[in-house]
Amino acid sequence: MAKRSAFKILKRKILFSVGLIFAAWFLYYIYWGRHLFLITAYCNCPVCINVKKYQDNKFASGKPVYWGGIAADPSVPFGSHVKIFPQWPQDWAAMMTLLRGRNDFIVEDRGGKIKGKHLDLFIPDSMGGHHAAKNWGVRRMRIKLNGEWVE
Repeated sequence: MAKRSAFKILKRKILFSVGLIFAAWFLYYIYWGRHLFLITAYCNCPVCINVKKYQDNKFASGKPVYWGGIAADPSVPFGSHVKIFPQWPQDWAAMMTLLRGRNDFIVEDRGGKIKGKHLDLFIPDSMGGHHAAKNWGVRRMRIKLNGEWVE
């Protein structure tokens, strides 16, 4: 009988721990996670820009490509200021190394797959180009658009 009782207690502790973890994740999502944007990166190479007519060293806004441009959803007007805020240590480290500490960008471009809560950072060849864009990968971060938190 004592073994069965100890097993029930252990089972209750495990279920309680799982419930607690789920509740913590749910609260994280409600208060922070649902506001995260998908942040990817691209360069000016034919792999990243695979439509020949867009390989003209210009953003969709018509300006020449430069370090600090970003692609956003068409609902975000050109010239809007975007500031990214990493949440995890590895995202802070990537921002400090790959982006050299830069977290402010200007919307200058569009992309065929850039819809909704998705931004695409332009990384020029002088900053590492395709290699840096691949190392950036896919990250999720909060952003401020023109000084206001985006929900």
